[in-house]
Amino acid sequence: MKRRYIFTVVAGRSGQAYLNDVFKRYVPNSYTAFEEPQINSIFKGGLGRVEHRLRRKYIETNELLGRGKVLTAFEESDTAYIEKIAAKRIDSIERTLLQTESSIYIDVSKFFARGLHVGFLSNLAEVSLIRLLRDPISNMRSFLNRDKNFFLDNNRPESRSNLLRLNSDEMDKGELYLWIWCELYLRFEQMIKSNKVTLHVDIHTERLDDTTYMDEVLECLEVDHIPIEKQVHLNTNTCEGFGVTKVTEEDIQTFNQFVKRLPKDIRTQITYFNDYDLTQLI
Repeated sequence: MKRRYIFTVVAGRSGQAYLNDVFKRYVPNSYTAFEEPQINSIFKGGLGRVEHRLRRKYIETNELLGRGKVLTAFEESDTAYIEKIAAKRIDSIERTLLQTESSIYIDVSKFFARGLHVGFLSNLAEVSLIRLLRDPISNMRSFLNRDKNFFLDNNRPESRSNLLRLNSDEMDKGELYLWIWCELYLRFEQMIKSNKVTLHVDIHTERLDDTTYMDEVLECLEVDHIPIEKQVHLNTNTCEGFGVTKVTEEDIQTFNQFVKRLPKDIRTQITYFNDYDLTQLI
């Protein structure tokens, strides 16, 4: 049975949970992985937190997820290490596909394009790619509402491995999230030039609940599916108590400040900005 691998390039906070649910419901003969390997703790409470830390360190490791030493290896262009981690993931995926009698693996994870993409593209004969795009200012605001450590999931903007290299010491936290949005946009453009990428498509977050649009997206990916029905689009920030993502005038100013840092050739490559209407965000 021929296997298909479909990966998602996404900054995060862009409707991955919703997209994951669409695949699970409407794409038969597929296994959809949402930021795997996940940790399903056996114990609860304090003991469960200890178990989670130990398992993330030794079993479902940060490296298999795409964090930790993978980020360092990507910065240092250590492709051999990344290929080794990707090979372990592929072995696990192949076993899962066999157990579930699935022929399509769909990876919905912000970690793929943070470094693991190097290993997967090297180890696999062919892949398909989805670029999941949320407007960058709302995306930044959603991340800021979570108040996470940016460098847990991302390398430094000045790293030589990046396509868009900027001095992070001159950037505020909001600009860091705008940088990774742009960096991943550019990495996608670089990836689709590879002869390993056979099909690719953009999905805009604001259209995830447009069933006709999503039907067309899956047809572009040449994925057999049953008709998609409209679902409730949950905001996981709100569900987890982080508040509604509401763009402010200050967020617009942060974006304008960041755009001034972009070299002209980079600005030209990010075609999303060509018709980006900031007035509709307030």
